[in-house]
Amino acid sequence: MIDSDDPLSPPAPSVARRFWRQAAFWWLLGAVARAVLSSLVPLLPDEMYYWEWTRRLEGGYFDHPPGIALLLAAGVRVAGDTVLGVRLGPWVAGGIAHAALIALGAHLGGPRAAARAALLMLVLPLATLGLVLATPDAPMLAALALGVLFLAKALSSTPRSWASLIWWLLTGVAAGLATVSKYSGVLFPVAVTVACLVHPALRKRLNEPGPWLSAVVAALVFAPVVIWNWFYEWVSFRFQLSHGFTAARGSPLTRELELLGGQLGLASPILFVLLMGAVAAALHRGWEVRKRLSATDVLARRFALGVVSLLPLLLFAVSAWRRSVEANWPAPIYPAALVLLAASSAKWAHGRWYRAGVVLASVLLLVVAVQAWRPVLPLAPRKDPIARAYGWDTAAAAVHAARRNPFLDGSVDVWVAANRYQEAAALAFHLPDQPTVFALNLASRRNQYDLWDVASDRVRPGDGLVAMFDADARGDSLAHVVGGWFRDHRMADSVSLQREGGEVARRRVWVYRIAVDIPPLGRALWTDTP
Repeated sequence: MIDSDDPLSPPAPSVARRFWRQAAFWWLLGAVARAVLSSLVPLLPDEMYYWEWTRRLEGGYFDHPPGIALLLAAGVRVAGDTVLGVRLGPWVAGGIAHAALIALGAHLGGPRAAARAALLMLVLPLATLGLVLATPDAPMLAALALGVLFLAKALSSTPRSWASLIWWLLTGVAAGLATVSKYSGVLFPVAVTVACLVHPALRKRLNEPGPWLSAVVAALVFAPVVIWNWFYEWVSFRFQLSHGFTAARGSPLTRELELLGGQLGLASPILFVLLMGAVAAALHRGWEVRKRLSATDVLARRFALGVVSLLPLLLFAVSAWRRSVEANWPAPIYPAALVLLAASSAKWAHGRWYRAGVVLASVLLLVVAVQAWRPVLPLAPRKDPIARAYGWDTAAAAVHAARRNPFLDGSVDVWVAANRYQEAAALAFHLPDQPTVFALNLASRRNQYDLWDVASDRVRPGDGLVAMFDADARGDSLAHVVGGWFRDHRMADSVSLQREGGEVARRRVWVYRIAVDIPPLGRALWTDTP
C-alpha cells in the first residue's frame, strides 16, 4: 500500500523513487489484469457489432462516431479478425490512459499522487473493465485522460508562451479524439470553456491564442463526423439526441436513483463518494480564492479539472429526469476526478476511508474477474450480463449447417440474416468464412445495418436465405413474415445458447428457398421515431 506520510510534504529522493516504482508496478499490474480479463470472456454482441464496422470504415456510424471502428481496425490489422485482434486496441488504449493519469497525478501532486493515481486507476471497476471491452468508452477514456493531462500542462505554462500554445494544441487534438470516439466526449471542451468563462484566473487564458486554436483543432478533428452526418441527413446526431432526451415512462426519482446506483457500482460506493468529495473540494477551494490566483496557479488548474468532472454528472442527472441513463454514460467524469482524489491533500482523502475504498473496489473487481472466469454469483444465466457473450459459436455452427441444408437445393445464392443487429454481427464473426450477414430489423430499432446494403438490395429472385430468430411466438411470427418473400420456407434447427450448462437464450434457424419478392428494407422503412 502507498506510504501514509504527510501528503503535504515533498518526499525525500529515496521515497520519491519508491513512489515511482509503485506507480510502475500498478501500471504493469493493470496491463496484465486487462489482458487476463480480455482472455476470459468471449466477445459480447455489441463488440462484434463494432467489429463489423472495421470492414466498412467510414466517417461515422448510426450509433456512434468512428473512433471505436478505427481503434479496432488497427487491432485486427495486427492480430486478425479474432478476439485478440478486436480487443488489442482497447488494451493499448487502457495502457495509454493509465500512463496519462499517472503523469497528471505527478504534475498536480508529485510522485506520491502519481502512485495513488496508478493504484486508483487499477482498482476502479469502470477504469479496468471499461478499458477491456471493445466499446466506444475505451478510446474516449484514453482521449480524455490525455486531454486532462494536456489541459493541466497548458494551464501551468506561462500565458502566450510557445509551451502554452503547444499544450493547448495537444488539448484540442485530445478533445477532438474524445468526441470522435463518443459524442459525450464533447463535454470535455464544453467544460473547459465553462471553467475559463466563470473563473477569473482562467478567464485570463482567453486573451492568448492557445484556447482558440485548440477549439479550431478539435473542430477539424471532428469535421469528418459532421460531413458524414450531413450526407446521411444528420442521422447519428438525431439518434443520439432522441436516445438521451426523449420522454420515457417511469418515475424520475427512480431513474435518478438508478443513475446513482450505476455510479456506485462502476466506481465502488466508497471511492465514488471520495471522488465526488475531491471534485467538490477542488471547486470550492479554487473558487474561494479566485481573486487572488494567478493564471498558472495549481488551484486554478484543479478548479478546471473539477468543472470537467462536474459538468457531465450534472448533464446526465438532467437527462435521467426524462429518460433512463445507462450506467456507463457518465464515464467522462472519472479521469479528472480520479486524479483530483489522488492529488488531494485532505486528511479524509488519505485515511481509513481511502484505504477501505481501495480494498472494496479491489474486491468488487476480483469478483467480476472470477465471474468472468466461472459463474459464481447466484445469477440466472439469462440475467447475467457476462453470459450474453456465450453461445454464439453454437448458433453460428447451426446456421452454417443450415446453409448446406438440401432444402435449399435449387437456390442460386444462399444468404445469411438475423433479425437484430447484434446477432447479425455475432453470426458474421463466428461463421467460418465471416460472410456478409444482413440484419432484417423487423419490429426492431434502427441501426447501422440500415445504412448498408440490406437484403432487398442483394437478394435476387431465385436466391435462398438462412435466418435466425428468437425461439418464441413473436420470433416465429417474424420468421413467417419473411417466408412470404420466398416460394417456401421451414424451420431447420433450434439452438440453445448456453454458459456452463445454463441456458442464456434460445434461437431458431429458418431456411428459405427461391426468393420471389423482397420488400424494401433499411432506410426505406424509417420513420421519425427510432
